[in-house]
Amino acid sequence: MVRRHDTRIGHVVALIELRFAEPYSVEELARSVNMSPSYLTRLFRLQTGRSPACFLREVRLRHAYELVQTTFLSIKEVMAAVGWNDPSHFSRAFKRNFGLSPQELRDALEREYTVARRAG
Repeated sequence: MVRRHDTRIGHVVALIELRFAEPYSVEELARSVNMSPSYLTRLFRLQTGRSPACFLREVRLRHAYELVQTTFLSIKEVMAAVGWNDPSHFSRAFKRNFGLSPQELRDALEREYTVARRAG
């Protein structure tokens, strides 16, 4: 059986991608597309392979990774910029996803920059 793509899921994905720092709940996302939270979760999982909450977390972590790499924001400022509130949970999730904590990534990038500067 071929599943048809539901445009409401596309709307939720776009909403999360554009406004990832906002404190969404599954209930709010479901309301934005006139669905029940359980139906949204089920349909979202069918079409994306993950729950809305997991997708939001992944988007936030991806943006946090880019901010750690490309800005001089503190780790707390990065957290705030991507809508994360709990520092220890953020650090654990970041490390689980990327293999390094945010500070470890920043330190590694600084070491690479220092070595490259000395070589150049």
